[in-house]
Amino acid sequence: MESKGKRPGKGDGDEPRRGIGPGSARSAAARLRAVRIALAHDLIRVAKILDRRGMIVASEGLLSARVAGDRILITRRARRKADLTPRDFVELGVLEPADSQARLAASAEHRVHLVAYAIRRDVEAIVHARPTALTAFALRGHAPDFSRFDVAMTLLGPVGFVPYRPSGSEELAEAVGTALEPRDAVARPHVLVLQNHGALAVGTNVEEALSRLETAEHLATSVLLAERKG
Repeated sequence: MESKGKRPGKGDGDEPRRGIGPGSARSAAARLRAVRIALAHDLIRVAKILDRRGMIVASEGLLSARVAGDRILITRRARRKADLTPRDFVELGVLEPADSQARLAASAEHRVHLVAYAIRRDVEAIVHARPTALTAFALRGHAPDFSRFDVAMTLLGPVGFVPYRPSGSEELAEAVGTALEPRDAVARPHVLVLQNHGALAVGTNVEEALSRLETAEHLATSVLLAERKG
């Protein structure tokens, strides 16, 4: 005789399975949409800060953030960064097919970002711009020396340098990947100066990437002023 009070699917080690139904899938999709929206707004705020500080002009610069795992959100091609809206972003896979429409819609420098996310699992956001002082060092052909600044040791770490490669090329992306992941893990940089091009900073979130680029630009300005004054 069947015992009373025993509910089907429970007991005898037969626990109900959870998290695999349509409702769970819809909930996961909703959470992912919320993450995309939040990241887009974070990146829009960063773009406005960079524009206000004169670190980008017109359609310069490229901003991105990791949505989840192997998916990133990145600014569209030829968008004026001060006027970005949530529609001005493209979602790409880290291993996005070379002929995908999403790649065509993304900024020409998207290859650099895809490589960075692929080789650095700690990177959750990238801020890529042409701030004046760092770009001056980029034109000089070397990274600034921040060894005398305590804040550089705690926030920035070593600043890497990437020799010139054509903008938007696979060669530039490969060179950035090599610079971001040197053989000596202790020397792994979070800020790169790109020869004749500008600079980028990576972070574990959007705010950290922005703070690193802002700090590096401020210190680079100080170095240039000190040099001018002898």
